Amino acid sequence: MTGFHPPSDRAPSPPEVQLPMGRSTRRLVEIEAVEDPDDPQKSSRFVKSYPGSVAAELGEDMTNFEQWKDEQAQRGENEWSPFKDQEEWELAQWLLKNVGQKSIDEYLKLPIRSRLSFHNTYTFLKKVDQLPTGPDWTCEIVDVAGNHADESGTMMTEHLELWRRDPVQCVRELIGNPALKDDIAYEPERVYTDKGGTNRIFDEAWTGDWWWKTQEKLPDGAVVAPVILASDKTNLTRFQGNKTAWPVYLTIGNVSKEKRRQVSRNATVLIGYIPVSKLECFDANSRAVAGYHLFHHCMEQILQPLQDAGRNGVRMTCADGKIRQIFPILAAYVADFPEQCLVACCKESRCPRCEVAFDERGELLLHTVWRDPEETLCQLEKEKRSQSKGYKTAQRFEDLGLRAVYDPFWKSLPHTNIFTCFTPDILHQLHKGVFKDHLVKWCTDILGADKLDARFRAMNGYPGLRHFKKGISFISQWTGTEHKEMQKVFVGIMAGAVNEKVLTAVRAVIDFIYYAQLHSHTTKTLASLQHSLETFHQHKDIFIDLEIREHFNIPKLHNIQHYIDSIVTLGSADGYNTESPERLHIDFAKEAYRASNKRDYTEQMAVWLQRQEAMFLRTAYLTWLHPKEPLQDLVDDELLDPDDEPSDSEDNHLADLAVVQYRLAKSPPFRNVTVDTLTTQHGAVDFLPAFCEFVRKHVSCAPTPSQYDRFDVYKQISVRLPFNRYISSNQMITDRIRTTPTRLSRGRHPSIPGNFDTALVIENPEEYCPSSSLNGLRVAQVRVIFNLPRQFGEFRHPLAYIEWFTMLGTPDRVTGMHLVKRSTRGHRRNAEIVSVDRIVRSCHLMGKCGREVDRGWTTDNVLEEAGAFWVNPYITVDKFVVTRSW
Repeated sequence: MTGFHPPSDRAPSPPEVQLPMGRSTRRLVEIEAVEDPDDPQKSSRFVKSYPGSVAAELGEDMTNFEQWKDEQAQRGENEWSPFKDQEEWELAQWLLKNVGQKSIDEYLKLPIRSRLSFHNTYTFLKKVDQLPTGPDWTCEIVDVAGNHADESGTMMTEHLELWRRDPVQCVRELIGNPALKDDIAYEPERVYTDKGGTNRIFDEAWTGDWWWKTQEKLPDGAVVAPVILASDKTNLTRFQGNKTAWPVYLTIGNVSKEKRRQVSRNATVLIGYIPVSKLECFDANSRAVAGYHLFHHCMEQILQPLQDAGRNGVRMTCADGKIRQIFPILAAYVADFPEQCLVACCKESRCPRCEVAFDERGELLLHTVWRDPEETLCQLEKEKRSQSKGYKTAQRFEDLGLRAVYDPFWKSLPHTNIFTCFTPDILHQLHKGVFKDHLVKWCTDILGADKLDARFRAMNGYPGLRHFKKGISFISQWTGTEHKEMQKVFVGIMAGAVNEKVLTAVRAVIDFIYYAQLHSHTTKTLASLQHSLETFHQHKDIFIDLEIREHFNIPKLHNIQHYIDSIVTLGSADGYNTESPERLHIDFAKEAYRASNKRDYTEQMAVWLQRQEAMFLRTAYLTWLHPKEPLQDLVDDELLDPDDEPSDSEDNHLADLAVVQYRLAKSPPFRNVTVDTLTTQHGAVDFLPAFCEFVRKHVSCAPTPSQYDRFDVYKQISVRLPFNRYISSNQMITDRIRTTPTRLSRGRHPSIPGNFDTALVIENPEEYCPSSSLNGLRVAQVRVIFNLPRQFGEFRHPLAYIEWFTMLGTPDRVTGMHLVKRSTRGHRRNAEIVSVDRIVRSCHLMGKCGREVDRGWTTDNVLEEAGAFWVNPYITVDKFVVTRSW
């Protein structure tokens, strides 16, 4: 792939450490077949194991949970101790999570609570403090000597509090947590979609190159614990005050990224609060540099235990009860761009990963010169000596764009190349940066805000899609949600409004954003990601030709060139998204601050968090004691089993197919609906002729349908989507297709238009296969979902009245989207009644228009008014993947 070159890895290696040899869990060096087909809806994974000795078992020991169980038995306590019983424990959980200390006191004074073993906040919290918790918090005073004198002429100083926890003990807690036993890996792998090993998979941290290469540097039998850090300054007060916190979070790459992202699993822990100060003891000219030094000093103090642990390893009891030698090594640092530059000791006008020149960041690099830790430390040391002697700053120091931070926290961390630790920031670099701040602005300048707003207002609806009913120019406060909603329709919005070169550039950016969001990558998807980037750079000059831009020297546009390297090195980008720490701020910063009295709040926040952690650990322990049966993906009485025997009256093709799982309401919400109501409120103008045709073909010995028949009607159906390896998840993914009738006006309440969504429906069962993209499928609008009335016999599935669109042809060369029109037969819409198990997934249509959009189009009528429609593949990442082939 053009532009991809792995970075040099020249971090200093520590002395070799010999481990006692125990029983190794290493697998043979072979490729194991799981499944063969290579497509989005198959999960074939061919695994090549690490060839050396890894994850040697040095013995066995009890896990934390086993120790707690044994201690309770020895003391003769029940499992709810120190609480009296399950009821009191559940009350304690609720109180600590939802009620402040003052309100707890008021609640416990109520006479109805007299049976409790605690009677006020003090006795309640004493019981909570008896619960086992994670590593203790410590407070260290950081003395900052300034260069600014006070009124008496004395140099000012500040005394700041650094609250921190031992990161090695936090790693011990994570890797030894029995609740994560089934979600922890101890060794690197190389995974492929094919037996020949030509199409490699990159998803979890252990599938990336970093873990494999780091394993080669360690003694036989060692286990790498890839430490993932995240830090981000956040406001604690919303509308008043200026209280801020600077949390530092830690997790490990041994835990699957899906569990790391779930806040409820407690797989990411808080290890410190960096002190936040205006540093008024320094003059204005040196205050910023003093802030950089303060950050690095505090981070060095927080991470100091990782230095020896990363060199020599630490024996830890893992979640499976085995003792292994664990080497916690910094692998990834999740931060936004300014904080990446702060960590890298470089100016924000430079790239924190590579040495690209200031004026070359807008170009597609054919060769990347990566920043080198050893050279950076050497240049910082030279600058320190030069400044002490009054010499001029060296040119190389200026060329690297370094800041005068002479002792970066990462200089003593073993096996760490800090510059390769920086991960893709999809939220700030793509959603907010390249897309909203640049692409949308450029297109608005080309098209005009009024015309762009008109196109957004005319956007057809879709379940969950935000409708910008006033357009986008009136939105004053943007969030990542708005950015993502705009991306879902932006290619269709711009189609016809701009020339081919602009549209090609727009599509390339949106494609890049969608590829970057995949939860699992392969060699082929990364090639597509690179192709999207190259396509944009090939067509970007059109914005200069149109006098929209003068240059593309944009930091975020440059940063996305490093995405492929990061994914190959550390795994897919979704495991390192900055949205995760922003979500953690709610629990670990904002909620903790609200629980304090707002004075000396950092200490109170640490105590509150430790108590919350204790409750979580006890909850996990109780769940471990009483494991629940795994829940079914779908409720049995709401899911029609595809393996059920078909009824005698069902068409043979449909009976043999039976591959689509769906869910309907237990009972239809609309009963005894007349044909006239279906015609007027559902728009099913040819319902009766279509129903007559269905009965003639599929029901034998049935009466002739008439307008006096009544039907039980549903208002929506949920279709279970097939597994998609590129957005892999253990959770069920469904599509919702609405058939909500028009609600007529009543009194002062106006009428509400109905919602009749479009879907991909099996037209040709012989051609359709769940793993064959769009073969055998055709777009249709679903207007009615109903049960076959009893007088016509029985049918295995409910039925749907649909109106077909034309067949899917070759996608448009520029937009990559299919173009369809209403299908007609005898100058009427081509309508048919089909079994609902032929509805495969929802789809989104966008009215095709030229440079001017019909101002009469609205979100409610565009499906009726437009003459042609784009089939929108960007409405979800799943649909984007299904419509693309690698």
